[in-house]
Amino acid sequence: MDYLLFFTICIAATFSPGPAVLLTVKNSTVYGVEQAVSGILGNVAAMITMAGLSATGLGALLLASESLFLFIKMVGGIYLVFLGIKTWSSNKHTFENYEPQVNANNRKILFIEAYLVGVTNPKAIVFYSALFPQFIEVEHSIIPQFILLTLTFTSSSFLALLTYALVTKKLKFWLIKEKVRATFNKVTGGIFIGFGLSLIISNKT
Repeated sequence: MDYLLFFTICIAATFSPGPAVLLTVKNSTVYGVEQAVSGILGNVAAMITMAGLSATGLGALLLASESLFLFIKMVGGIYLVFLGIKTWSSNKHTFENYEPQVNANNRKILFIEAYLVGVTNPKAIVFYSALFPQFIEVEHSIIPQFILLTLTFTSSSFLALLTYALVTKKLKFWLIKEKVRATFNKVTGGIFIGFGLSLIISNKT
């Protein structure tokens, strides 16, 4: 197994901006890093779920079934559009608290929100199904290798998203300015909507 190459691919993939990164930036800005971690953990849980589906062969089923792929793609796209509209229309008081207090309910909501974004993105299971076999040596036990690859990818994702959350924290005092905040909401919401629409209209690859 060329582990170094796999690790490099993981870093490149997880640090590349996407729905999970955008959601983390939004959560860190609105709720603070501590609560944004709940969303990050939700994303990690979604990745583990998708990896498990790939390991059990459901990834191959998804790739083979165009109708199932289309259904999941539509659900994921619609959910991202919903998040986009929600963010776009956020009220002007969203960022007013400089130090948001820890809220257990917020943690739960952010976890579920990030988890749904992850598991309704069929590209994730396609990624696992297409990439993992390239680095698994069939002459050795497959399960330990699969676990290692999954842990590496999820750890890379956690690191990447936490980095984005911490960087966002440094920009918090700039982002809470009224004009910047309004622009941030619209740009972030617009990108979410763009991600969602592209997922809905994209062809199966």
